[in-house]
Amino acid sequence: MAIYHCSTKTVNRSSGRTAVASMAYRAGEKLKDERTGLTHDFTRKDGVAHSEIISNLDIEIDRSELWNLAEKSENRKDARTAREWVIALPDELDADQRKDLAKAFATALVDRYGVIADLAIHEPSKGGNDKNHHAHIMLTTRKAELDPEKNLILTTKAEIELSNAKRKTLNMGTTQEDIKQIRATWADLANHALEQAGQQQKIDHRSYADQNNGLQATIHEGTSVTQLRRQGIGTEISRYNDKVKQHNAQYLNQKEQQKETTLQRGFSRVEQGFDQWQKDREAKRLEQERQAEQKRQQEREMKQAEQKASPNLNKGGWSR
Repeated sequence: MAIYHCSTKTVNRSSGRTAVASMAYRAGEKLKDERTGLTHDFTRKDGVAHSEIISNLDIEIDRSELWNLAEKSENRKDARTAREWVIALPDELDADQRKDLAKAFATALVDRYGVIADLAIHEPSKGGNDKNHHAHIMLTTRKAELDPEKNLILTTKAEIELSNAKRKTLNMGTTQEDIKQIRATWADLANHALEQAGQQQKIDHRSYADQNNGLQATIHEGTSVTQLRRQGIGTEISRYNDKVKQHNAQYLNQKEQQKETTLQRGFSRVEQGFDQWQKDREAKRLEQERQAEQKRQQEREMKQAEQKASPNLNKGGWSR
């Protein structure tokens, strides 16, 4: 059964993350962060089915250049350097169809905001059975353009990155409304792909309450029942409808939790792997510093021993 999942989060320096490291992990590549001097090597990572950079600029874009530019374009210590979208790709589609669908959604984001998208499609884990095909789409937080020499530059912040206060002065809706529209776009694209593949399955970006499609049908409440309900007076029909709604809400909530658990189990593997890598890297760095300090201490002790021995050699040396 096709599962709907479309979520977004940001890459912030305040949380200790960088766009270069994040994309290196998601693409399974080796990238050097020119700002920090650290090299992030994830070439041994399994499960990356496809990765691709998507833009409206008529140039070939290097992944390392792109994300180092994204980091260099921000000066604040708590800067937001990238935005990530995560989507669940329908298992009912084959690999090429899933790739085309993910590219279509990434292209829609690029067209909407004028940014650059870096797409990485991940396969389900080898030990899992959740069929968790999904894609990570990293976006620059700034609009992408070419300067007169055809060099890539990142300019002003994309609309989705603006504060709600700023958006209000520009007569724009809130960021939350923007995200809701994008979630609807994903549902439309996925449903079109499923239909083209001859699948009857459909996904819906709305909450179950918004869909109003309870598992059990309610009885139509006429004008008299509605008026009595407003007065706080219950009727057989209104009480029956309330029970049906309660039952449907509990059931749908349970099903939704099961779906989210399945998805989050797969998505959390990405985060856990990245966090463990950071811990291992920090432990290795501390061990290297400890060994270096130990070596320096030994060299100091040897030098002190040589200095102490030198006067004694002079006293016992030859003289004329």
